[in-house]
This record gives sequence, structure tokens and C-alpha cells, in this order.
Amino acid sequence: MVYDESIGYISRMPRKKLADAESRLLAAGLSLFAHQGTERVNSNAIARRARLGVGTFYAHFPDKHALLREIQLRTLAAIRIARLDALTDPEGDPVAQVRGSIEAVVCFAGQHPEAYRVTFGRERTGASHHGPVVSESSRPMAEALRTLQDAARIAPDLDVDLAARAYLSMEVGTLLWWLEDPRRARAEALVDTLVRLHPVTACASPGCSDSS
Repeated sequence: MVYDESIGYISRMPRKKLADAESRLLAAGLSLFAHQGTERVNSNAIARRARLGVGTFYAHFPDKHALLREIQLRTLAAIRIARLDALTDPEGDPVAQVRGSIEAVVCFAGQHPEAYRVTFGRERTGASHHGPVVSESSRPMAEALRTLQDAARIAPDLDVDLAARAYLSMEVGTLLWWLEDPRRARAEALVDTLVRLHPVTACASPGCSDSS
């Protein structure tokens, strides 16, 4: 308790945040969003699953959509780090770099299916009414494709911005399909197929007459 001279009475000190409260709320929210969807989940349910009071929830997040966005941003950051870690030789063979990047994201999706689905699946569009849609930026891929294009490694008439957007959309859709039932395809086959469909590989093939 503390005496506040400005208002002339004794008030309560703000409660300290529990050290692990945020991580517990994120884990609870992820599980509920993945299995019930955003619309069926509310702040009370998340706090209850985390075994915390709803007041603790609001001490960390203004609403469930803010918590969802935090989950999505953390997932995107983890995927970005995984892709970068896979680039053992940035100056090496572009196709090998592509394979490493795809192996990294397939591995991440397989190990964290709930986080991947909540970030890129139906919950992604559901959160669009409460702020910009969270998605993996296609800019790094477009810049890499442009560099290869300048070096005459891929077709000069390829629209690299469109190619990057199209590939990432296809990659996400394919991984979401796979996560519905991983028995549909082996992870190795999934990687091989995505590598073959990647603009670097597709436009470096003999069928791409403008590449060299």
C-alpha cells in the first residue's frame, strides 16, 4: 500500500508481473488458437489455461489479438533465423543455398506445427481485422533473385518480385497441406519438390533458355 498525495488516499501498488507469465500465456494461447481457432477463444480462457488471473493477462497483452500477433511475430523471427543459420556459405552454390533454406523451414514446421499453422493458416486472415496481416517478407528472396539475375544466373525477363511472392505463397500452402497429415509425403520428398519449384532452380534448368 502507498499514500498518494495527489489523490489523498492510500492506494495499492501495481502488481509485479510474474517472471514466466508471458511465456505461459503465449503457450496457452498458441495451444488454444491451434485447436479451437481465434473466434472461439477469449482472454479468460487463455488466462485459465495458463493458470493465471485475467488481470495478469491484461498486464501483458491488451487483448487476445495482440497475443496472437506476438506468437506470429516470434514464429516469423524463428523461421528467419533458421533460414539464415542454414546459409553456411552465402557465396556458394545458389541451389545448395535454396535447399538449405527449404530444409530449415520444413524442419521448423515439422517440429512446431501449431506455431506454423497459427502464423500462416486460417488464424492469419482472422487477425487481419485487427491490424496488418503478418507474413514472411518476400523482399529478401526477391533481392537474392535480382542478384542472380544481374549475374546472368537466371532468366533476365523474370519478374523477381512476383516470383518471390508466388513461391512463398506456394511454399506456405504446401506446408500447411502437409501439416494436416504428415503421412501425405516424406519430409525429404517435400524438400526435393520445393527445391525443384524454387525460381532459382526452375530458371536455372536447361528449359530456361535465357539463363547461363
